[in-house]
Amino acid sequence: MIQFKVTRRINVPRDTLWSIISMIEEYPKYWHGHREVKIVGNSGGKLLVNVKFAFKGPLNHGMAYVELGDYTVIFNFLKGPFKGTHIIKVMNGELTSEWNIKLHPLLMPMGRWIIRHFKQGSEHALERVIKDAELIKEAH
Repeated sequence: MIQFKVTRRINVPRDTLWSIISMIEEYPKYWHGHREVKIVGNSGGKLLVNVKFAFKGPLNHGMAYVELGDYTVIFNFLKGPFKGTHIIKVMNGELTSEWNIKLHPLLMPMGRWIIRHFKQGSEHALERVIKDAELIKEAH
């Protein structure tokens, strides 16, 4: 199981950050490991999304349910290169990205590298989200 959390302090309104992180199909702009996120359905208040990842091979696509609520986005990955959750939250002056996933058996030998790669990708994604939020704040 891969578990980690990345946190960044913020100095922009929660609603501004929420306007960015709640736009699910825009995730590739921030999380560069996602090539495409497409909403394909809605069931019981959850969005069903197809995700294409930025690497080649048979495991470069997955499916997830996404829940939006109370300044929180929860991706629950059902199939693909990993299963589990990715939770993005805005709260108490912080923006967080928390991963709790299990890798597909074919990817297990690369587990240590994948942890470092996902963690670094999440750090960069949060920084990109905050940068865009600061630009929105300055424009208003």
